[in-house]
Amino acid sequence: MKTSISILIPTFNDICIDTVRTLQRQAQQAEGLTYEILVADDGSTQPEVVAANMAINDLPHCRYIVRHENVGRAAIRNFLASSAINDWLLFIDSGMGIGDEEFLNRYIAAEGDVVCGGYRVEGDGTNLSSNLRFLYEKAAESSLLAENRRQEPHHNFHTSNFLIEKSIYLAHPLDTRFRRYGYEDVLMGKQLQMAGIGIEHIDNPVVFNRFEENARFMEKTEEAIQTLCDFSEDLSGFSRLLATSRKMKHTGLSRLFLLIYKMRKNKWRSNLCGPSPSLFVFKCYKLGYLLALDEG
Repeated sequence: MKTSISILIPTFNDICIDTVRTLQRQAQQAEGLTYEILVADDGSTQPEVVAANMAINDLPHCRYIVRHENVGRAAIRNFLASSAINDWLLFIDSGMGIGDEEFLNRYIAAEGDVVCGGYRVEGDGTNLSSNLRFLYEKAAESSLLAENRRQEPHHNFHTSNFLIEKSIYLAHPLDTRFRRYGYEDVLMGKQLQMAGIGIEHIDNPVVFNRFEENARFMEKTEEAIQTLCDFSEDLSGFSRLLATSRKMKHTGLSRLFLLIYKMRKNKWRSNLCGPSPSLFVFKCYKLGYLLALDEG
């Protein structure tokens, strides 16, 4: 049983007061639990968001920390970990919802030094049939179950919802070289594996039900692939996309695929930003984008 938990929420341009209220209520009701909830704002650019989140400071054992410089996903989480006072750290992404009233209790009872609860996708498939992010996440839904994540526990580590002993996190923090979007959690999973630290996976999901527009998701995807390219050696063995691109280069197929990609890139991107995005085209675009970066 965990008796001392710091709940840590990094945020950027996101009003997360409802998530904090839910977690604070659950923590308050947990018998014998010492807790705090720290929300760190990573340089939000929308004053109305900051103003709304100030209400967090009115909740017991809760603090909203406004930082005026955006330092990135890795550094802001490391800042939260170093600011925490309790023995266990529970990281929750601010854009996620809390699944049910037993969410915190499952983590309190969970065994293991690192525990991942996962996430579930919610949304109306009819209304979101043109949203690429929703379609992408929905297609991967079966892989989100704990029984499937356990097959490759370190490869399936995500920072959106996990509990970790503070001493372990401080010894193996997120790599602050990762300033662009993506893959900082993938590298942490690899580093934990190399250190011989196990990761337990349980079904205790947060709720993913807010999906960015297609154009913004494409920008984030391209940014993540740039990160993958920049840190390809660090991430070796932990990215299927990277493994596929290397296999294609080894077999000589990359030149042909690159030719097709360069001819169709604009058409593919138009499809992915449009009302009828194709997941097959999305896979092809990502592979071509990585091969083109690697060529350049």
